[in-house]
Amino acid sequence: MNTLMDKLGMDVPIIQAGMAGGITTPEMVASVANAGALGTIGAGYMSDTALKGDVQTIKQLTDKPFAVNLFAVNLEAFSDDIQPMQQFLNRYRDELKIDVGGDSVKVHDYLQEKVNVILEENIPIVSTAFGVLSYMLIDRLKANDVTLIGMATNLDEARQLEDAGYDAIVAQGTEAGGHRGTFNVDKYPNGCQTGLHVLVQELLNHIRLPVIAAGGIHMNLQVETLLNMGVAAVQLGTRFLVAKEAGTNTAYRRALIKAGTNDTTITKVFSGRPARAIRNRFIEEVGGSGVALQPFPIQNQMTKDIRSAGKEFAASEIQSLWAGQGVGAIKKEESAAEIVQSLVQTAGNR
Repeated sequence: MNTLMDKLGMDVPIIQAGMAGGITTPEMVASVANAGALGTIGAGYMSDTALKGDVQTIKQLTDKPFAVNLFAVNLEAFSDDIQPMQQFLNRYRDELKIDVGGDSVKVHDYLQEKVNVILEENIPIVSTAFGVLSYMLIDRLKANDVTLIGMATNLDEARQLEDAGYDAIVAQGTEAGGHRGTFNVDKYPNGCQTGLHVLVQELLNHIRLPVIAAGGIHMNLQVETLLNMGVAAVQLGTRFLVAKEAGTNTAYRRALIKAGTNDTTITKVFSGRPARAIRNRFIEEVGGSGVALQPFPIQNQMTKDIRSAGKEFAASEIQSLWAGQGVGAIKKEESAAEIVQSLVQTAGNR
């Protein structure tokens, strides 16, 4: 455990997950780092310019190391075969009084450019989701002493990451919120459904790399239990959504604090890829419409304007309220530093 923590420059075995979509503000990433944990920029959907700006801001707020999370897949996509879904989504646009959707959708990918930023800015740690980076990118990052962390939802994925030269594996259980790292969603339409403790034990038994646990973790007792099992660190996302420094909008925060343990479900309606979210009107209506969803990332791009308007108008029922199964334990907003401290306090201090 100490070896990985030393390698990552951490004082405590806590990693803040790289949640894409504007949640991981520079202020939160820096606050987590200053608290001795590992902060992560969720750069999956960011442009290289936006990433560079965030990196430079974080460097003004902390001298501690931090990570950047990337999607290992190329997001470049185009489709003009979208009319049935677009017409259905226009109902929400009419309701929100925003422009109707177009006849085609194009998604840009900035992966190569973001790797350039990571190297230019000497970012020491990169984590990835949805697969394995190309050998070319791995070689470039490794040549610059970047530590690579890969997300796996089953043993086969972990072995692929290990064989590719990654340095540590996040064992991401089905309890995790948002998009999990499952590589093949044709094989696992709802993402791989292995629970965290079973997955952790399997990886510890078969993988030589340090294992990081993620999925439904929200309190110190869980952290202690997982560390006693042999993981090197734990990674949390949902708990940090209500950090005061997070970019989570007000309606989303309220929904998180109000939600119960059984209020989440796995859905593809927002992005075309399985993700765990708090049930709401959008999930129920689009999921029950019978209209075929577009694949990721086309569906994600198609719903982007609706989700953005939902944030602007504080309408939680049409937002993607990503959350893990531990959401029922979240009762208040706290600073990122308070969250980190609560997770590592000793049993005698609880």
